[in-house]
Amino acid sequence: MKNILKPFIITFLLVIFFSPECSGLNRRRRIFNFNQRDELSARIISDANNDVVDNEVGDGQWQRVVERGFDDPKNDYAWSMASFKGRLYVGTLNSLWGAEIWSSANGAPGTWDRVYKSFFFSNSGIRYLYADGDTALYAGTFSKRGAEILRTTNGSAWTSVTNRGFGDRTNDTIRCMVRFGEYLYAGAGHNGAEVYRSKDGLTWELVDVNPKFTSTKVLDPVTDTLTTNNIMIGELAVFNNQLYAFTWTTDLGIMNQKFRNTIRNTIAPQAFNEVSGPEFFARTPGAFEVWRSSNGVEWEKVVGQDDAYGNGMGFSLHDEENMANDVVTSVAVYKGHLYLGPQNANGRTALWRTADGTQWEKNLDFWKMGELFNFYIWRMIPFRGKLYIGTFNMLASPIPGISGGQIWVTESGEPGTFYKIVSHGFDGETISWMSEAIRIPKNYGIRSFAVHNNQLFAGTATIFSIPVPRFNGSQIGITIAGKDVGCEIWKMIGP
Repeated sequence: MKNILKPFIITFLLVIFFSPECSGLNRRRRIFNFNQRDELSARIISDANNDVVDNEVGDGQWQRVVERGFDDPKNDYAWSMASFKGRLYVGTLNSLWGAEIWSSANGAPGTWDRVYKSFFFSNSGIRYLYADGDTALYAGTFSKRGAEILRTTNGSAWTSVTNRGFGDRTNDTIRCMVRFGEYLYAGAGHNGAEVYRSKDGLTWELVDVNPKFTSTKVLDPVTDTLTTNNIMIGELAVFNNQLYAFTWTTDLGIMNQKFRNTIRNTIAPQAFNEVSGPEFFARTPGAFEVWRSSNGVEWEKVVGQDDAYGNGMGFSLHDEENMANDVVTSVAVYKGHLYLGPQNANGRTALWRTADGTQWEKNLDFWKMGELFNFYIWRMIPFRGKLYIGTFNMLASPIPGISGGQIWVTESGEPGTFYKIVSHGFDGETISWMSEAIRIPKNYGIRSFAVHNNQLFAGTATIFSIPVPRFNGSQIGITIAGKDVGCEIWKMIGP
């Protein structure tokens, strides 16, 4: 059994840690009443039309407006979301049958129309949606055939405005876009971080940046050779009249020994005893970097290897806490500060902010608050004078109610002012994974946010629809993980 389980446990952890984007559901209508921020107390009721949960601190509710992946459970992620010309748009990840985009005028249940469907194996997901005012709506895709940018001016007729991978099919993802000055910028990459730009949204060019994002080299401990640190631009933002780019790295580390021991001793000892060794993969010293530019061509590194902070907000070779900050998964500009949310493979995810782009402070530390499974801050959005933060929070365990996507809120952004309003993926539901004994949260992450008609919407992510083994006593079969689940859309009501 040990040899059989080992590859699937590793596969499961790969799904968690290498898909920063990257079954037995008990469907009951629920309303949740939270009396404490850290306690879940639920009462089950019947509701023929809507699912509603209370915020944990009592200021408003959330209504589920889309379930089961828009009635296609293979839509695993509500991967992106944007408001454009009076309609709300949601782009999905659908690894089996191709990406989709759905739209609604008001976001209410039963009002959604599919406005785009990828050809089979053309685009697996819509990783980013960007509304350039009322001029056009853009979709950045994920595809192993090479990513592309789709464009529409009316929300229904979509046109590809780039070659696959901008002419390099190894560029398999476009995860961010932003307007800066007279240009629209897009971040891309796979083997090396790149930025492209366009004046009209139709003709795109590679920006010949100086210095190159790929100039940072780190030592690969396996080959004992230098390798490129920055493989992709994960986020773009405009702050204080400068364009900021946030990189992803080649680091393959999954969990240091301290974090593995925490899991082994407290949550899932049997699963981790099946996999020997302190780490699954050799760790490179690389971690994310932050760059900025005043014109989009000349860049300076403000967080990186040669900086006092080093890679990932801490010199990676010596800083255990920050050496696993491999990628930046979300950014936001809020009340005079630029906020940065990373992925931390050791679970030590924290929120950082800066007022000038060079001096950064940690203002939210999940680990120190006892939140061990927020592996990354997935999305952030300002709304009605508050900053909302959605996390990826997941653990496979026979004990239910341990993990699930969370939403945190702050008004001032100061340390100590953050509070949790959503936990356990909104409704606390879990699904079986590989066997009935092992459960994972149905909604393991808050993947997307959008403000539409002065209302806040949140999109969830659930387990990929991929083949996994299914254990039933001594019998071993194959099933599709998440085959009956699909992403969900929730709308905040009030206060």
